[in-house]
Amino acid sequence: MSWKRFPAVFLFAVLLFLSLGNTAFPQTLGVWLDVKSIPTTREGITALVAQLHEARFNAIFLESFYNGKSIYPSPFLASLGLSPQMETFAQAQIDPLQIFLTEAHRRGMKVHAWLHMFYISRNEPGEILTRFPHWAVLSKAGKPGYQSGTNFLFWLCPMEEEVEQFYRGLLEELAERYDLDGIQFDYFRFPEPTLADTCYAEKHRRAFLEQYGADPITIDPLKDGELAQAWIRFRSGILTELARNLTTSLREKHPRLQLSCAVKPLGFPLMRYPGSLQDWPRWAEEGLFDFLVPMTYSSRPAEFEGMLLWAKTFAPDIPLLAGVWTVNLSTATILEEMERSRKYPLKGLVFFAYPYLTAETLQAIAAWKPEETLQRSIPPVSFYRENARTVSARFTREKITVDGKLTEKTWQEAPFEGSFTLLTGGTSEKKSEVAVRYDEKNLYLALRFEQFPHRENRFLKRDQPVFYEDSAEVYLDPFGNQGIFYQLAVNRSGGLYDSFSLTGPSWNGNWTVGTSEDGDTLTVEIAIAFVDLQREKPAEGEIWGINFYRNEPQDNFFSAFSPVPGVYAASTLLGKLRFEK
Repeated sequence: MSWKRFPAVFLFAVLLFLSLGNTAFPQTLGVWLDVKSIPTTREGITALVAQLHEARFNAIFLESFYNGKSIYPSPFLASLGLSPQMETFAQAQIDPLQIFLTEAHRRGMKVHAWLHMFYISRNEPGEILTRFPHWAVLSKAGKPGYQSGTNFLFWLCPMEEEVEQFYRGLLEELAERYDLDGIQFDYFRFPEPTLADTCYAEKHRRAFLEQYGADPITIDPLKDGELAQAWIRFRSGILTELARNLTTSLREKHPRLQLSCAVKPLGFPLMRYPGSLQDWPRWAEEGLFDFLVPMTYSSRPAEFEGMLLWAKTFAPDIPLLAGVWTVNLSTATILEEMERSRKYPLKGLVFFAYPYLTAETLQAIAAWKPEETLQRSIPPVSFYRENARTVSARFTREKITVDGKLTEKTWQEAPFEGSFTLLTGGTSEKKSEVAVRYDEKNLYLALRFEQFPHRENRFLKRDQPVFYEDSAEVYLDPFGNQGIFYQLAVNRSGGLYDSFSLTGPSWNGNWTVGTSEDGDTLTVEIAIAFVDLQREKPAEGEIWGINFYRNEPQDNFFSAFSPVPGVYAASTLLGKLRFEK
């Protein structure tokens, strides 16, 4: 059909496009308000709501269930023999949730009850697990809770049937007793996988054994690939079913209620990488929630934008509220992230969290006047698979000295590959190139970055976050793009960080690094033994997953050898490493 034959239709399409492009942004400007920030008087709450309204916030995500206790008087919790209300508010004889609703609605603002779901207490089991110990998530060792830094964290098990009944009761009470605009699920996921591989209660193991013929406690993700993926799907599927049951039940009785969930951008499973078993792209596809809130938290605006790109790549159709990190961030950085968000079709923004919003930041938010969205095109996931780049590893018999100078003949003859892509899309103007060699025992990587900044490095000890400084980074999957990967990072001073996707930074590989500088060109040379990657020497023609990255955080500059949808740890969307003779 020719548009010339249908000028009226063409004109209508143009006008429709322009009207959509000029949609005011954002629809929602929200803030997470934590328990500790809630005043204990009606006057204090009224003043706080007025302050947020003056800053143009139109939604409050109020922490209403935290550490297993509610801010409001709960007959449901009391019926289970639990404290009916947090002591602070019970002693003050107030119902903060009702006061917030009254004051916010008077000003045309919305209130969403923000609930901590499975993360239930810190350093001690707390009331719920003391009364119902069988609700606890269990490790492979059969122990509740796990160590995270200096704290010991306790979670409820999403696979426990009584936990579902508990949340049915709690959610129904909230929806029935309060004129809420929405309810937000938080910590609706499994614990961080590198810290705690969980849900190994005997009955859950038995259920998997009956279905798949294997006890999940015996599964080795590297050797039992299919079973490992089945165990990931088994647990993530139960969490999805729980989300489906809870949201369906609420919608049947309270169709006006807006249901949302805070999700980790990398929280969903990818092949043998479990994430947090929070399959939010599937939830988006099924429409289980009215909107999702990806926790796109970063102090670096380009990385924040990258996570937005990632979220919209995997959930293109569901409304999203972008989570904006404000902890110890300057007002200028927060505003830059707000501006970058305009490129994406979002429902709005929500800021984490109220106590970190300075008077200066509140004034800047109030004065922010985005006239329109600047929506960019967002390629589908298939784009990154179809455009994955390949680098060849040539076999060498020459002895290589890892010093960053690349003086060996094998490096001098190596075809270096360049044309890096920016983290958020587009070709990098800075020249970056890589080459790969291997011998009987080792893999050798060479990275050369021109126009590289010469700044001092603070992180020199092993496993400090060198990627927060000017650095080179490599993600390597020796198992054939199955979602399992090693991460290697080095700054220009030789500070090293390494991790393994199944165990985190506790993995310390035996790898050697040499760096050299020639003017503004940084060269990084890496050698790592195949045995450290739990592999033998690759066969000719074998293909691994790999990607190379260049980090200059102070300049908000991040680029990759093979294009990625906004994040480095796109474990099933890496480039390809082909081994050749």
